[in-house]
Amino acid sequence: MLTDMKKDLNAKLTRGTQRTLDAFFDAMTTLLAEKSFADISVNELCERAGYPRATFYNYFEDRDDLLTYCWIALSRQTNSADLTAVDSSRRVDVALDSMADLLESNNALLHAVLAHNPPEGPLFASLHRFIEHNARRLMLTCVDRNRFDLPADLIADHYANTVLLVLDWAYLRGQTLTRAQLHDYTHALLRGVE
Repeated sequence: MLTDMKKDLNAKLTRGTQRTLDAFFDAMTTLLAEKSFADISVNELCERAGYPRATFYNYFEDRDDLLTYCWIALSRQTNSADLTAVDSSRRVDVALDSMADLLESNNALLHAVLAHNPPEGPLFASLHRFIEHNARRLMLTCVDRNRFDLPADLIADHYANTVLLVLDWAYLRGQTLTRAQLHDYTHALLRGVE
């Protein structure tokens, strides 16, 4: 997903580039808290960010590309643990906590965005794809390849989909769960392969 963007976010960014990315990130998140993603135009984004359209298109293909950048920027705010260093019995919990931390640390923004963008709409479809991509990559490190006869990719998909289901239920559908409950629900749903 990082390779689809015009800017290589894995390369060292200049201060000017980071300032421009931050301005467009702020513009997008501010507008998302005010209106539907479908109603946000590139012109509005440029006006809010304080940059001309040419600058926008130097950095992004379109609004969806900027939205992907926003998900990347938000995900970098969390403490993403090296799961290979974590005991295999705790890897799913650590990965789940990392993703839950991201949602909880952006709770006010999430609620403001939910007010204008329904969970079944295009904005949350984009978020779901981003989280699913990262969860699948993260969960691949959770799979104990010696315990299962199934392909590791299939098990990682199952883990990622289960974690996403629990996170969606807790954070997007408004169920109030403690961390212990998040862990318990996830493990109860995963028992078919654990």
